Amino acid sequence: MIKTIWFDFGGVLSPPIGEIFNIYHIKTGISPNQLKEAMLDVANAMNMPMLAPIENAVLMESEWGALLRKSLQKLYPNLDTTKAELENFGKQWFMGIEANAIMIWFFKSLKKQGYRLGILTNNVVEWEQEWKKMIKLDEYTDFIVDSCKFFCRKPDKEFFAIAEKISGSIGAENLLIDDIWENCLSAKEKGWNVVLFQSNAQVLRDIQEYFIVNFPSIKDIPDYDFVPDYKVISESTPNSLGMIEILSGHQAYHITNYKDVREVLTSSQCLRKPTNQIGGASILPTLTPDELLLNLDGDAHKRMKDFAMKSYGAASINNIQGDMVKITQKHLGQLKDLKHFDLFPVLDSIVIEINAHLLGIDLDMYKQILKPLSKTVQLADKNNTNKLVENFTQLYRYIMNMIDGTQSTQKNGIIDSWVQNRGKANPPLSDKEICGLLLGSVLGGYQNVLTGLSKVVYALLYFPILWKLLQEDRDLIYDMINEIFRLTNLGTGSTFPRITTREMWLVQGVIPKGSVVYPDVFLANRDSSVFINPLHINPFRKNKAHLQFGYGAHRCMGRNLAEIEIQTILQEILLEFPNLTIDSDIEIGWDNGVILHRPKNIPVINFDQKENYEIQ
Repeated sequence: MIKTIWFDFGGVLSPPIGEIFNIYHIKTGISPNQLKEAMLDVANAMNMPMLAPIENAVLMESEWGALLRKSLQKLYPNLDTTKAELENFGKQWFMGIEANAIMIWFFKSLKKQGYRLGILTNNVVEWEQEWKKMIKLDEYTDFIVDSCKFFCRKPDKEFFAIAEKISGSIGAENLLIDDIWENCLSAKEKGWNVVLFQSNAQVLRDIQEYFIVNFPSIKDIPDYDFVPDYKVISESTPNSLGMIEILSGHQAYHITNYKDVREVLTSSQCLRKPTNQIGGASILPTLTPDELLLNLDGDAHKRMKDFAMKSYGAASINNIQGDMVKITQKHLGQLKDLKHFDLFPVLDSIVIEINAHLLGIDLDMYKQILKPLSKTVQLADKNNTNKLVENFTQLYRYIMNMIDGTQSTQKNGIIDSWVQNRGKANPPLSDKEICGLLLGSVLGGYQNVLTGLSKVVYALLYFPILWKLLQEDRDLIYDMINEIFRLTNLGTGSTFPRITTREMWLVQGVIPKGSVVYPDVFLANRDSSVFINPLHINPFRKNKAHLQFGYGAHRCMGRNLAEIEIQTILQEILLEFPNLTIDSDIEIGWDNGVILHRPKNIPVINFDQKENYEIQ
């Protein structure tokens, strides 16, 4: 079992050494190659590795610096070294250098997890104050083994033996994170566990072979999670079914086990259609048109979904990704000179324009008519069904007008395509069926995507460590979004109830035929038997198969759109505003309706590249 984790300083807790060499070049005019050649020249004269004379404290800093100056003058007679404070090298070397924020966060996180922490560094007597001041880890560090104090250095085996004696951790009880393979190899030969540092993301991924990292918890974001509309009658446990009362007043079996929820979602004997009728078991305050996919089961559902998925498959959505980029860049470009702004209305404008383009709807009409109607429907007050029905009816009529041609649409959009190709379904789709599909496309493609996007972006900005990870490694975007989706519910309900047509045997218990079941996707995605540290936003998680978009036949038609669109928008935000952070002086408001729960505003500060903010 690992007891002590050792961090190298240079290149791990500090920025990459090559980067510091380049900064020193800017400070002094001495190039990395010139400086390294002079360092080698000094060391070769003493028959030692490049930095060993000063890291093993054979020479004092001032002596070593004077020899460096002589070597540079010898090797490069025309080189101006007047800007270089070589005899006081460390102060100038470290001046203005910021620590590796992600590894500093990781170090502190491991301390909270109870590990003993050490710094195993090849360093210099006179530099100690400078490098310690940079990383600010004195209160978190249990052991420091510094080459200059023991007159030997990595990769000497003796150095690792000294670390073992000081820490009391032997062999495999130690783990070293170092950016030099020779050092890692020497540690391995002593029986240590090692992680070769190549990037922050790579270390955080590889380290999970040894232990689980405590990433930020979704529970730490105030108001992020919704308050369920159901009332608990009896609590569910991993091995027993609970009962809840849903909005319609019906009692339902509360299924929370991941395996059981997936079983119900894929079962053809758990039907949705019977819930959408007067007196039916529902989480909605009113009925919805029968043609909506969420109300269909079996062959009727398959026929309509197969037709619609030709437009919502990954290949089709990828075809408009270039347009998504242009739309996003246009709206973000209007913010580039602002220090403080609200990101939410910008995300709103981007998403509505992308969906208008995708569907072939005039953007002004979408903003003026469909936007307020769709928002009312999705953010409806469960106690004000008159307004909800009125607005839903208007929305339904506008979409029917686009299908029958009363309201014009643009060619090459989904609406035009579905109307023109309705005969490819067997039997052909009726106007009402196309309307049922388009209601999902308008509500889901705009309001649901906006909700998912705003909550993902807010979570990332709330935890600067997550934003910093994406800033450094854009390849993490998909896994990061996927992990936040696992933990993010769109609204106050996490599923639609179903009615069982046969007895069902589940891990949590037996459900009789004819029962109302509530397969709680929200809680299933936080099942600790499936997801270790389930509330942690861990983008390196091995098990990524969450149920947020449903599973089986009723898997969300818009998943490809949501994932590709949110990835695209987030990529552009990171490119344009890499140093965004939440403006903590402004309160976050939340919309909380029957369908959606999301922030009303995302106030941000756009830090300049030269500015820094501490990552907690």
